Amino acid sequence: MAQFYYKRSISAPYRDRIPLRIVRAESELSPAEKAYLNAVEKGDYASVKQALEEAEIYFKININCIDPLGRTALLIAIENENLELIELLLSFNVYVGDALLHAIRKEVVGAVELLLNHKKPSGEKQVSGEATSL
Repeated sequence: MAQFYYKRSISAPYRDRIPLRIVRAESELSPAEKAYLNAVEKGDYASVKQALEEAEIYFKININCIDPLGRTALLIAIENENLELIELLLSFNVYVGDALLHAIRKEVVGAVELLLNHKKPSGEKQVSGEATSL
């Protein structure tokens, strides 16, 4: 542990500081992904639906992409309390992750109900007391 620290000397007052490293670098969003996340932020149902349908066919965007603040489209929709978009995103099987916890913390009751009633794709664990498939 001592090898990370430097002795402080008069000629170099900042030598006792540890240099910072990038722990995790986020990948850059494509223009289509930025437009997709902006449409979710604005609540533009038609644009989001079109982006999801195109992603299903052409695979041009990652529907589970993350914005610079670390939010997925589902988390953005939960923050904006847009239940129609949440339902749309769940119908296209976006990654749910900890969205249920996020909805509970934000106290969005409708989103909590949608997430609890959402049938998981095969391979993901069920939230309720039903049997899990792995």
